[in-house]
Amino acid sequence: MVSVLQHTGLVLLYLLVLLTDILIFAGLPGGWIGLGIIFIYDLASKFAVVGWQWWIVLVVLLVVGEIIEAFLGTVVVLKKGASKWGAVGAFAGGIIGAILGTSVLPVIGSVIFGLLGAFAGAVLAEYIQYERMDDALKTGFWAFVGKLWAYMAKYAIAMAVLIIFIVRSWP
Repeated sequence: MVSVLQHTGLVLLYLLVLLTDILIFAGLPGGWIGLGIIFIYDLASKFAVVGWQWWIVLVVLLVVGEIIEAFLGTVVVLKKGASKWGAVGAFAGGIIGAILGTSVLPVIGSVIFGLLGAFAGAVLAEYIQYERMDDALKTGFWAFVGKLWAYMAKYAIAMAVLIIFIVRSWP
């Protein structure tokens, strides 16, 4: 029989992994940190909870999340009519913004500046290419939206990892 203390411990563990997943919005690898916590729990249980087949699934999911985060913003901006230079500007601006944001305002700065950097990079590249501010601003808007969707997709995948862990570990 599983005790109240064991159930409470599991719920607290789930909440801890959930909190690490939220770190994705702070520009940190929250899904990977959560997976590390799950690994420690599984190690303590002699790998009787998750199982190696599910470890492969969890790692693949998080890798897919990283790929989606890296490219979704670019795909969205291209689908909305940006030139290849606008897409490159959005991609580079997002990375540069995240790096600068971390140095200006640790943790949350990387997200805010990453979003703003994607916007600014797309606007700058499109304006240099076509010298039309209205099109450049439209591209910048979609770069911002695409980057935001990328964060949301990565978070959703991290939540899927948590749900798989909950299903595998609940007594």
